[in-house]
Amino acid sequence: MGWTKQQQRTIDERDRNLLVSAAAGSGKTAVLVERIKKMVTEEGVPIDRMLVVTFTNAAASEMREKIRRALKEKSREVPELKDQLELMPRASISTFHAFALDVIHHFFYLIDMEPDFTICDDAQSTVLKEEALDDLLESRFADDDRDFYDFLDWYGSERSNDSVRDMIKSVHNSLMALPEPFETLDAKIRELEMPPGDYMKTDAMVLMLEDVADTFKTAFDNAKAAYDLLLDNGLENLAEKFKPDMDMCAGLSELATKGDLAGLSAGLSNVSWTTLRAGKDEKEEYALIKDQVSALRDKAKDSFKTMKESYFSDTIENQLADINKVSGQARTLQKLVMDFDRIFREKKLEKKLVDFNDIEHDCLDILKQPGTSEFYKEKFLYVFIDEYQDTSVLQEAIIDRIKGEDNLFMVGDIKQSIYKFRLAEPEIFKNKYRDFAACEDGKSAKIDLNRNFRSKPVILDNINKMFQPIMEGYDADASLYPGIGYDGEFSFAPEAKVIDISSVDDADEAIRDLKKSEIEALGVCRLIKENLGKEYYDSKAGQTKKLRYRDMVILMRAMTKSGIFYDIMSSQGIPLYIDNNKGYFDTMEINVCLNLLSIIDNKYQDVAFISVLRSEIFGFTTDQLADIRLARQSGSYVEAFMAYAGADDDGSSSQGAEGGHEAGERKGDDELRRKCSRVLSDLGRWKKLSLAMPLPEFLWKILLDTGYYMIMGAMPDGTQRQANLRYLIDRTETFSASGQSSLYSFIRYIDTVKEKDVDMGQVKLLGENDDVVRLMTIHKSKGLEFPMVIVSGLGSKLSYAQDAGKSKVLFHKDVGLGMYLEDPAAHTENRTLPYNIIVSKIKKEELEEHIRVLYVAFTRAREKLFLTGTVSNGEKFQQAKENSITSTSTYLNLLEVMPETEIIDCASLVAPEKEVAGRARGGSRILMTVEPDPETFAQVSRRLEYEYPYAAARKLRGKYSVSALNRENADTAPPLDTAVMPGSDAAPAPGAAPASTEAPAPVADAGTSPPTLEKPKFLQGERQMTAAERGTVYHGIMERLDFSRAGKEGRPYLEAAVSDFVAKGIFLPTEVSAIDLGRIEEFFAGDVGKRCIKAYESGKLYRELPFDVKMSMEGEDVIVQGIVDCCFEEDGAIVLLDYKTNWIDRSKAVEDEEARIRELYRRQIEIYSEALEKGLGKPVRESYLYLFAAGRSIEVKGK
Repeated sequence: MGWTKQQQRTIDERDRNLLVSAAAGSGKTAVLVERIKKMVTEEGVPIDRMLVVTFTNAAASEMREKIRRALKEKSREVPELKDQLELMPRASISTFHAFALDVIHHFFYLIDMEPDFTICDDAQSTVLKEEALDDLLESRFADDDRDFYDFLDWYGSERSNDSVRDMIKSVHNSLMALPEPFETLDAKIRELEMPPGDYMKTDAMVLMLEDVADTFKTAFDNAKAAYDLLLDNGLENLAEKFKPDMDMCAGLSELATKGDLAGLSAGLSNVSWTTLRAGKDEKEEYALIKDQVSALRDKAKDSFKTMKESYFSDTIENQLADINKVSGQARTLQKLVMDFDRIFREKKLEKKLVDFNDIEHDCLDILKQPGTSEFYKEKFLYVFIDEYQDTSVLQEAIIDRIKGEDNLFMVGDIKQSIYKFRLAEPEIFKNKYRDFAACEDGKSAKIDLNRNFRSKPVILDNINKMFQPIMEGYDADASLYPGIGYDGEFSFAPEAKVIDISSVDDADEAIRDLKKSEIEALGVCRLIKENLGKEYYDSKAGQTKKLRYRDMVILMRAMTKSGIFYDIMSSQGIPLYIDNNKGYFDTMEINVCLNLLSIIDNKYQDVAFISVLRSEIFGFTTDQLADIRLARQSGSYVEAFMAYAGADDDGSSSQGAEGGHEAGERKGDDELRRKCSRVLSDLGRWKKLSLAMPLPEFLWKILLDTGYYMIMGAMPDGTQRQANLRYLIDRTETFSASGQSSLYSFIRYIDTVKEKDVDMGQVKLLGENDDVVRLMTIHKSKGLEFPMVIVSGLGSKLSYAQDAGKSKVLFHKDVGLGMYLEDPAAHTENRTLPYNIIVSKIKKEELEEHIRVLYVAFTRAREKLFLTGTVSNGEKFQQAKENSITSTSTYLNLLEVMPETEIIDCASLVAPEKEVAGRARGGSRILMTVEPDPETFAQVSRRLEYEYPYAAARKLRGKYSVSALNRENADTAPPLDTAVMPGSDAAPAPGAAPASTEAPAPVADAGTSPPTLEKPKFLQGERQMTAAERGTVYHGIMERLDFSRAGKEGRPYLEAAVSDFVAKGIFLPTEVSAIDLGRIEEFFAGDVGKRCIKAYESGKLYRELPFDVKMSMEGEDVIVQGIVDCCFEEDGAIVLLDYKTNWIDRSKAVEDEEARIRELYRRQIEIYSEALEKGLGKPVRESYLYLFAAGRSIEVKGK
């Protein structure tokens, strides 16, 4: 497929600064890579003379790899490009922070910085900030600072200083996004000190006048729309009654446009709205549009109310005078913020730490030094900025210092700017887009890439219709146009599934017990089940496919309801994976582990102590815990526990102490007392170890000594639990690297992180081929695409962070400080004018971001898009949409244009007659429909009454594995039936393992005795791995290796890959230590191995291919399951390969041993061959066994 005209222009345009507005799915990354490739291959620009900056490490890595591949492919035609490929490791393709770090490492001496610093993560930064605030406030109290006391009287509270701490942190955080933070703060405070007349000329007042003009114009537009609606429906008399209201709105709008604040103040004081009552002759017609007219009038009234409360509650003169009254408190806050910054920096400097704000500020400080900016301007012939819409003001200042006159390339999409909370500034993109559009013939130009190559045309058409009325600037250039035409049968228009919960109050108890989010989750379950297996046409693959779970994603604005969705979907049998960064400290394994560390440091913590006792570490039952408390009901639980064990405060035995050993003998059984004594002994021993061992080693020892690590691995989601525990150990290593190593300081660090809600995120273990529905935030989905997207929670109330009363001090870069005017003596408080300007500005910005977030969600869909949400009254909601009545309360209410909408009665999602109830989180009930139809009931009855005539067949298993069947006599083994049922309904991706099917459960032979329960082997001490276990490890490694790299890089790659597998928790260190990587290296050096590499690189190698085969045995059909280790396509036929780790008897002739093994597995290979031929539709030409023990392959030919 060729490039579009605009894409080609983006690739070819030179000698100008370019701003590319690249819509969702427009191929911006491909275009950017092609532009760079062309510069390197055709224009001779060295790859290390370019700077390519993006905003995430993943995006930077992906960009680097795509450029490398493009150059490598081109080097086949132009051998000279190999020199450019050798420069790739030096290429500056990175995140903003990584580039800034390079600048600092190069010029650290210019800012008196030590080069051996470490980057401080969010958790460490949070702890240090709290410590800095502690020091700051303590020093102010110690100095008896009267200005500080006055500030506390104004903005603090009697109970705590938390509000003041939050103010300091909030203002500091906002300032750190600016290139000159404290200079800006000082300039804005000087504005507060201006005479009232001068303040009228500030940026803050310009923003206010713009807001006033826009709001009054909106009020007039709504009034005019109501007036026109009355006229259009022939209601001239009512229109005439309403005309004075419209004229009033027009007059005030005109005053606002002129900036006549005094006139507006007077006008708002005399507002009077007409009461609209229709006469008899118009009553019937008016009833049809009354709701719509009322909604328009209410919007106009709300605009007036907002203006009155924000800017005209008092005279402008009085409000300007009030601004001067808070300037003194602003100076006090300035000193607090600057001192906080100084103390915070000192703490980081002491530990040789820098945070991300430091990195950017230090980089900018260096670039201000003589010669440094020129150094980078000379070094980089071209500068590329990806995701430009997410640039901050500080980052823009850095860009200005390194760009040339006409070498800057910026690409992004303001419609997808959704990181305002990270201080991204979409206004930068907006302003530059406007400026570049006005100078197309100069040194700068803008290009619009608006063809979407992701979604079907019907989806794009609906997205345009939904966003044109609500998104600012959504014009012809911003609209989406199909990049891939499609007019076939698989064209699905977006649908909205709106669940009406109005019937809940009238419904039975089963429905009333469900929360709104649970009801919506049931609706989403129904949607998933209805679409599972449905066909769609994949335009990129050029073929028809069936929807699988992994093709579906549920997107939400926030993850607060994700747990409810997980519980409901689990109850409905739908596999769901929640991609969530939150909840690390809430996981059971981390909670228990941290509690254990806490009581090792200080056991006198009842809650933590009981938690660990009840856990798998010590295994106390609730009855045992109760017996201990009943034996001594006074004092703390830990004291009662020690008394029961007969121990002193230090945990040692105490014979005869009151309530101690003798009491234990009287009131407790000996075994329980000994168990308690062992606990105290272990805690004492571990505390001594914690003082002598490095923290990471100590934690590992505890996890292994208690068996807790292995126990967690044996539980459901065991791999995830163990990964979380290993991540905790990583955190101890990071913590220790900062110079702190005591157990106490680590516990305090974790407590602070938890208290400040800095979540460290769970380790992600999900693979892209796992067949599960994914649930993630809309922010997480950015840059991704899915065949089917369900955007849920659209009926939830939208949050606006700066609602009234949340904070008495706000900061905005364009306004400065907005503060409450307090009178502690009179107990009065009022918002000042700057405060209200900031609130209005932030609310507008947040609404714009809400709309952009919705746009990002909708544009993830390739084939199907569904919107779901609940409403309190479905009928009223539908009427509001028909009358174009909108509001900003929820996403559903925000959308003026809806896709095809189905209103669903919540009662239809739950059957009240029979229920199967489980327990969801929070104690709510999970309900599933259980109501068979008569035909199904009759079929089940007939089957239950049926007598099986073939009793002899009961001796046969219904399902065999190939290995089990192979143990049967090869001469009497059953023939394959003609029916072959692959274990997967879709062909596996070339070069990758297909999604595995569920392994068959082991079937015991008839008459076997019940199994005996043994102590788990991982608790029986060290042992040698069995041959079967080693074979499993060999197979697992061969399944995951990159064959191409294994063949080219050899042993270094194999060692690195296996280490990575261990780090990800796929294998244990003890497992990989039991295998010989040399055997695997020998495989790739052999003839069959080389053929496998060639097939892998051409996408024709298949690994771990599952299948089900129907066979006939003793006149009965049985199912044989197996997994083919490896096969590849070569010259139109299949070559089969099976790995074996059998022991080789080296005392016998090699030929005899090979013949023995060949005959041992001949029947297995025959089954594999026939299954592959029927499943893949191609002949199996050759079959091999690869013997790792011998380092050679042997061919197995059919009889």
